[in-house]
Amino acid sequence: MSKSLMFLKKPTHTLLPIAISFASLSMSSAWSDSSVELDAQVVSGRLYANPVSAAAFNVTVLEQADLQRLPVNNVVDALEYVSGIDVRKRGISGIQADVGIRGSTYEQTLVLLDGVRMNDPQTGHHNFDLPIAFEDIERIEIVKGPGAAQYGPSSNGGVINIVSRKEIITESGRNAKVNVQRGSYDYERYALSLAKTEGAYSQFLSAYHSASDSYIRDEALDSRQGQGSYRVVHQGEKTMTQVAFGYVEKDFGAYRFYVDTDAQSRESTSQRHGYGIHQYRLDNGSQIEASLNWRNHFDEYVYSPTSAANEHETEALQSRLTFTHGSFVTGLEYNQENMDSNRDGRKGRHFASAFVNHKQLIGANISLTGNLSYVDYDSEEQFVLPVIGIDALISENVEVYANAGQSVRTPTLNDLFLNMPGRDLGSADLELERTDSAEIGVRLNSSDINITASIFYKDTQDAIDFTKSQSEVTANSAHIARNYGNNETKGFDVEFDASAFAAMRMGMNTLKLTHTRLIQTIETDFAVLKNTDGQLQNQTALHAGFDFYNNYSLLTTYKYESRFDSDDYEILDLRLAYEDNNLTVALAGSNLLDAEYVDAGFVEVAGPALILEIGYQL
Repeated sequence: MSKSLMFLKKPTHTLLPIAISFASLSMSSAWSDSSVELDAQVVSGRLYANPVSAAAFNVTVLEQADLQRLPVNNVVDALEYVSGIDVRKRGISGIQADVGIRGSTYEQTLVLLDGVRMNDPQTGHHNFDLPIAFEDIERIEIVKGPGAAQYGPSSNGGVINIVSRKEIITESGRNAKVNVQRGSYDYERYALSLAKTEGAYSQFLSAYHSASDSYIRDEALDSRQGQGSYRVVHQGEKTMTQVAFGYVEKDFGAYRFYVDTDAQSRESTSQRHGYGIHQYRLDNGSQIEASLNWRNHFDEYVYSPTSAANEHETEALQSRLTFTHGSFVTGLEYNQENMDSNRDGRKGRHFASAFVNHKQLIGANISLTGNLSYVDYDSEEQFVLPVIGIDALISENVEVYANAGQSVRTPTLNDLFLNMPGRDLGSADLELERTDSAEIGVRLNSSDINITASIFYKDTQDAIDFTKSQSEVTANSAHIARNYGNNETKGFDVEFDASAFAAMRMGMNTLKLTHTRLIQTIETDFAVLKNTDGQLQNQTALHAGFDFYNNYSLLTTYKYESRFDSDDYEILDLRLAYEDNNLTVALAGSNLLDAEYVDAGFVEVAGPALILEIGYQL
């Protein structure tokens, strides 16, 4: 155990509601040179709002314009364009993916939708069953490293917040989008989004359906998914209120998704989701915000056509209350999670936290941000977790920052209670993962070129994975969830953005080179770590975009990656598009170099694919 982490064994009471901290932080956008500030969470769901010159933490923002340029149609594929993010996909078109940040596992990544928790209690494999159409996303915000610890448990590696559209600014106050896509492997996708702003009210309705055939002949890798959501936002003189409801369902062949056999597995999931957020601004400038979030998820998995289905239903309820006065923020959060499974039985647990956050300016060029969280897990374990960051503007074009923090990950219900004899078994006595992390970075900004470089360190104690000892490997026994030991990750990342220079001198709209390097040291007595051994080691990406003939654009991305347990591989994607005020016609290509590699599980990714897209907006 880290000596600096306060760990209490015998609680006398259970802490009432909750903690997510919304500190005042900022950083450059992934595709532009503007910076953004982490303000108190607002009803719009934006964690980053006002442009500032100083940022003590590592934040990336993909705006809607950035998302529209990418050759993608889902959140999972869009995240592959952010340096340091490891997207390990199964199937195609975002049907399922595990997302880690800077060497963290997918269970150490916190996922938010409009600022409310979306992590699945059963397993992180379902974290991106998101009830929102890609066309209805306003932006995606990513916090990497220690700064993410301010958002509550299971953010050891980072946090990803998906922000939906909130207001229509057109002459009519109305907006409608339709999008149709057809492509390789009999892929098809149809999406519709409608929006209207009238007076203080804005309403949003979106839906999509997609399907594809298997990309490996005679193997169960076909997929179907659909989504629908409705949101209403009211903006008053002193209040902002949002109520949202969403539904998403998926049905897909899961051939070699989880096990190294040829069984024709199949999985179906469905999720219902509803949340409400209300914000009230006081006369003195302070504000109070309350939110309630409900998430119901059903998962059915069949190992082979002759096996009985494994069915799991999870229900998560989250409440949060925050108070903001100037640069001071404090709040409470409470989470209750339950599972009803025909295989693993009925289980439940809760966790709660409280936090306080403050940002202090020191002179004209230095800012100091501090956060302190108290986390109570199931009335059995308590933690006091500090986060601190400092930023200094050395000159007009040079900025340095440093931060450090502590965080914890709560085990998933699969970690605790999974019961698949001969394959995978949970352990009810798991300790929480505890992570100490730190980062030092520099930003060099000019009108032509922006460079960001950072070195980082992360040390996780009591790390959790499904493991096998050498004797269990020999006996071909099941993987067992255990605290396997310590996992230390060191590394650096560099972003070189010359888009402004290229626009003036070379007629390009994007020219960006990124590199992330990870060095991992694992202390364990076990021979096999099922989900840890395949972490990303090197990631280099070159993004180049061109505008030509007025309405045409081309974006190409070349990526080189290597993992600790596999050979390196190269990926080439592109998107050629024609766009006017209303019409979009685009041709997107993925994996055009036909790289053969395994992202997650035991099945190779799909080969080269083309998708033709036609979209129209009113």
